[in-house]
Amino acid sequence: MTHALHSPRLSAGFRIVDLFAGPGGLDIAATVMGLKSIGVEWDDATRATREAAGLLTTKEKDVALLSPCDGQVEGANVLTGGPPCQSFSVAGNRKGHKALEDVKRLATRLVGHKELSSFQTAWKTVKAETDKMSDERTGLVLQPLRWIMEAELTEEKERYDVVVLEQVPTVLPVWKHYAELLKEVGYAADAHVLHAEEFGVPQTRRRAVLIAQWDPKNVGRRVEFPSATHQRYSKGATRLRKQPASEHDQEELLFPTPRKAKLPVEPWVAMRDVLTERPRDFEVVSNYGSGGDPKNRGRRTSDQPAATITGKVRRNRVFLLKETKFGTKEIGEELERLTFEEAGLLQSFPKRYPWRSTDVAQQIGNAIPPLLSLHILSSALRLGPPSEELINKLAAWEPKHSDDAADEVLTADA
Repeated sequence: MTHALHSPRLSAGFRIVDLFAGPGGLDIAATVMGLKSIGVEWDDATRATREAAGLLTTKEKDVALLSPCDGQVEGANVLTGGPPCQSFSVAGNRKGHKALEDVKRLATRLVGHKELSSFQTAWKTVKAETDKMSDERTGLVLQPLRWIMEAELTEEKERYDVVVLEQVPTVLPVWKHYAELLKEVGYAADAHVLHAEEFGVPQTRRRAVLIAQWDPKNVGRRVEFPSATHQRYSKGATRLRKQPASEHDQEELLFPTPRKAKLPVEPWVAMRDVLTERPRDFEVVSNYGSGGDPKNRGRRTSDQPAATITGKVRRNRVFLLKETKFGTKEIGEELERLTFEEAGLLQSFPKRYPWRSTDVAQQIGNAIPPLLSLHILSSALRLGPPSEELINKLAAWEPKHSDDAADEVLTADA
């Protein structure tokens, strides 16, 4: 079995398997960090994008049909993943809340087994129950826990040194529950909500993130999350260099920042900073969350981060902002809607990212921002904050396709 991570390790020592990998938001961050990574992805269109980007993807598309002992992934010592979130995106209502509680209840059954056969029996009963749920995707959030426990109990497979899971903020109670369960088997673990714009992503997006590190002698220690590097956006706020929220302000927040921010933080990155081929002053009008009421449409000007990029990003309308003789701004003519390349930039993907196949907008909207991934991985692997050089390397990345990439595997000496 592997040993506890008592000190930072060399990047070459980490090998990642990324479940529900999407178009590569985490994998591309791992690539620029010099880490070996392979993704598991179901959707053929998304797999086409990964192939064009030269990212490793398992031949088997279904996470449920793979195991940690599969030849393509058995060398991995880091497990990451972002299971589908549709079952929990309405956690405020009865169905969404029940889905969260069901997952927590079933997850508890999967921990505490001393033998693989006992765990496999428990997994069969859990799977039978999830198969009967109204939304079959609900059970997918249990797959990372299955992988962790199988790796823990299989003699031929080393356990995972590090686990990183991410999802929408409503899944935070599940990640918190997972953290407590993982402490029982030897991991120091915790979960918090991170704000993407606080890490230089030109978009407001919140993600519930779990980090677990194998450390059986010190499971109760604090798990360090990445420190904010940029100003958090709030409606009506002015873009300037300001200090992070005070302790009193933190108590007012629904999801308090779980770490001390470095001082001073940078201003948020605005849309105009990355959409440099557009006029300097413009406004993006979104239908997202408006319920069809024009009065409720979200509006962001180019000196602000974009609203959360979703699979409906092409529905957003873009207008030129013109200065009046009174020094104010008014709406001008309508401009071309956001391109896929621009939507990717707002997600912090490199400009030359090779989006492929159908439903590209959905691929982009479902992805975790690579720049946020860079900060999360650096913190989870205890490599220190990403350097400016590494961040610039991510922005400047271009694909170098390898014809034999699909045949590569994750070996311990890779």
